[in-house]
Amino acid sequence: MNVKEKIKKCSKADILLMLILVIGILIRIIGIDSMPNAINCDEASSAYEAYSMLNYGTDRNGNQLPAFLVSWGGGQNVLLSYLMIPFIKILGLNLFAIRLPMALLGCISLIIMYLLLRKIANKKIAIIGLAFFAICPWHIMKSRWGLESNLFPDLILIFAYLLIKGLEDKNKIVYYLAFVVAGLSAYSYGTSYYFLPVLLIPLLIVLIKKEKVTIKQAIISIAIVGFVSLPVILYVIINTLGLEQINLPFLTVPKLEVNRYQELTSIFSSEFFKESFTNLITGLGILIWQTDGLPWNSLPYFGTIYMYSILFTVIGIINSFKRKKLIKVEYNYLFNIWFIVSMILMIICEPNINRINIIMIPIIYYTIMGICIVVTKLKKIWIPILALYIISFGLFTYKYFQEDCDTYGTFQGHLQEVIEYVDKIEDRDIYITNSIHSNYIYVLFYTQYNTRDFVETVNYENEYVQFKNVLSFGKYHFENIKEINPENVYVMRKSDMKKYDLEGYKITEFEKYIVIE
Repeated sequence: MNVKEKIKKCSKADILLMLILVIGILIRIIGIDSMPNAINCDEASSAYEAYSMLNYGTDRNGNQLPAFLVSWGGGQNVLLSYLMIPFIKILGLNLFAIRLPMALLGCISLIIMYLLLRKIANKKIAIIGLAFFAICPWHIMKSRWGLESNLFPDLILIFAYLLIKGLEDKNKIVYYLAFVVAGLSAYSYGTSYYFLPVLLIPLLIVLIKKEKVTIKQAIISIAIVGFVSLPVILYVIINTLGLEQINLPFLTVPKLEVNRYQELTSIFSSEFFKESFTNLITGLGILIWQTDGLPWNSLPYFGTIYMYSILFTVIGIINSFKRKKLIKVEYNYLFNIWFIVSMILMIICEPNINRINIIMIPIIYYTIMGICIVVTKLKKIWIPILALYIISFGLFTYKYFQEDCDTYGTFQGHLQEVIEYVDKIEDRDIYITNSIHSNYIYVLFYTQYNTRDFVETVNYENEYVQFKNVLSFGKYHFENIKEINPENVYVMRKSDMKKYDLEGYKITEFEKYIVIE
C-alpha cells in the first residue's frame, strides 16, 4: 500500500490529528539554535556541566558524577545536564545540541497529552486538547531553550499517563514505570522535594479506596520513588543537617555552602504566615494575568495560555470540582489533586512562572475541559473560537520570533566570536568586563575549557555565597575595568568605549563588543 492509499484510508479526524501534531513539533524544534537568539546563563551552565562530565567525569566544581550540581554555589538540578551528554557527544557543544533534549521532550509531551486525554476521555476531547497544547505559548517557549527546571512538568505529565495506562491496561510494568519517572523528576527541579510526597501519598490513598491498587502496590510504588530518588534524598538530608559530602567512585552527593532551596521557601522563615500570604497573592496574580514580568517566560498580551483562555480555565476548574459534571472524565481526581498540591507549593515558594511551572499542566487541562464544555453546549461557537486561537497563534509566533533575547538580563548574545577571538591570543591576560551577566560561564562554554585546569586555577571572591563570583581562572580575569594596561587584552561593550583613552591601541569591533589590544 503506497502513501497515497494510506492517506485515503485515514479519517478526517486522523488527518487533522497528524496536522496538529506536525505543527506542534515544528514550532518546538525548528530554529532552536537561533531562537532564543541569545544563550541564558543557566542554560550555558547546564551545558558546560554536561561537557565536563562527558570529557572529565566531573562537574566544574570537581565532583564526580554528582547527584546535584554545585554550579554557581547555591546548586543547580542535574538531570538536564545528563540528558545533554549524548547530544553533545554526537553534535558537539553548541546551541542546537544543548537545546535539543528539551525540544524533543516538548514534542514527546504533545503525544503524551493526546494519549492521556484519549485514555481518560474520548477522541474529540483528545484532539481539542492536543490542538490547544500544541499552540500553548508557555509550552512552546519553555521547550525551545534549556532551563533545567522546565523538565519537571513534562515528566509529571508522562508519569500521569503511564500511571493511568498501567491501571487501565492492568499492566504492572507500565504502572511501576510511572513511579520510576516520578523518581527521576526529583533530579529536574528542587520543588519536586515538596511536590512528590504531597502528590503521591493522597493519590495512592484515593487509588486504594477506589480499589485501583492494593496497599502492597502502593507501598512498592513509594519504595520505587524513594529508591530512584535516593541520592537526592541524601542531598537534602546532608544539606539540611550540615553533614559531610558523600564521595563515591560512581556518585557524589555534594554539600553546598548555601542551601538555595531553603532560601526560596517560606517553610524556613520566621514570618511563615506573612510570606505565605504574599506568595499566594503573587501566585494568583501570575496565574490570572499570565505574566511574572520575565519575557522569557511569557510575552506581553499573549501570556502563558493566551490571555482570554482564563475564562475557559475557570469553567474547567468549576466543572472538575462539581459533583454533577458537564463533561465526565475518568481520573479527573488526579488533576484535582495535582492542582491542589501545586497551589500549596505556590504558597510556600516565592513564585514566578518557572518556580510554579508544575501547576501549568493542570491549568492547561482545565482550559481544555472549559473549551470542550463551551463547544459542546454552544455548538455553533466552535468556529469563532477556532478562528480566535488560529489568529492568536499566528500573532504569537510572529511576535516570538521577532524578540531580541539579547536584551533580557540573564541572556547574552554575540559573545561566541568575541571569546573565540581572544582565546587564540597567547601569553597575555584577558580581562572581560563584569557588565556581562555571569561572564565567566560563557568563556567556559565557548572555549570548551579544560575542567581540570579550571578547578586548579579558579579564584573566587567569596566561596561561601549562593552565587560565587569568579575573579579569574587561567589567563581570564573578570572585573570592573577601571583602566587600560597595554600588557593585557580587554573585552568590553561598545557603549563603554568613551570611558577610556584608547589612542594607540588596536580595536577589533564585533556586533556589540570590542576587543582592545
